[in-house]
Amino acid sequence: MLDISVPAKVLFHLGPVPVTNAVVAAYVSTGVLVVIALLIRRSLSSEPGRLQAFMELLFEYIDNQLLQAFGDHTRARKFFPLIMTLLLFIAIANQLSVFPLIFQVLVEDKPLLRLATSDLSQTLTLGLVVVILSHIVALSMAPLKHIGNYFRIGAILAIRSPKDIGNALIEVFLGIMDLIGELSKIISISCRLFGNLFAGDVMVAVIVSLSAFTQFIVPMPFIFLGIFSGFVQALVFSLLSIQFIAGLVNTAAANKEARLNKGKQAALEQPATA
Repeated sequence: MLDISVPAKVLFHLGPVPVTNAVVAAYVSTGVLVVIALLIRRSLSSEPGRLQAFMELLFEYIDNQLLQAFGDHTRARKFFPLIMTLLLFIAIANQLSVFPLIFQVLVEDKPLLRLATSDLSQTLTLGLVVVILSHIVALSMAPLKHIGNYFRIGAILAIRSPKDIGNALIEVFLGIMDLIGELSKIISISCRLFGNLFAGDVMVAVIVSLSAFTQFIVPMPFIFLGIFSGFVQALVFSLLSIQFIAGLVNTAAANKEARLNKGKQAALEQPATA
């Protein structure tokens, strides 16, 4: 009987920590990525082969996307390793569906592997990493201004008359809405990846389980569709991550630059006043 569940199956425990089949698949994907990276490194040459040429094109594309989003090459390059790691890991993790038979390997009547990106907890973790990191960077650049974007206490402190109360309440409400917007980023970026991969995984599993005939030939078109969708979803996740990070970092950089310019102007005006 076909057993489909949203939570990943727990295979064993490492002390108090449960290890699920999605976690095992994530480690397998990481190992495959490391092997591919070592193979590419060994075969690097001034006359690139097909794989090296493809990777160079991919690197150049992501670098251009970062430059367009940040508008500053130095700042864009700082986030290049993170974005490329996310892109390559998700792309490799999504392609385990190419080997449907490995999902039939059982450990105590539980599948040994499950697509890592079809586990909501893992996609939520990736989304949290992207959003929290963007806030940490923004806080390090302009802490007070960044906090003030969400907790607009300044509007309340600026109340001088009854007519200012309405404007202050609107500012506070807009700050709360911005907080909700940051939470929605995590939900949207993670659930989009989870939903697409989980649906594809379930569709292939259902077809494979129908009969002996459908285990091999019938699922092939859906598997190829899953391969294409896996690459697309990895790219979409990476591009959305760029936009989420760049939006906060650029705003914090502008606030920091404005504060520095204000300080310089004050320093220049002080001798003249004296």
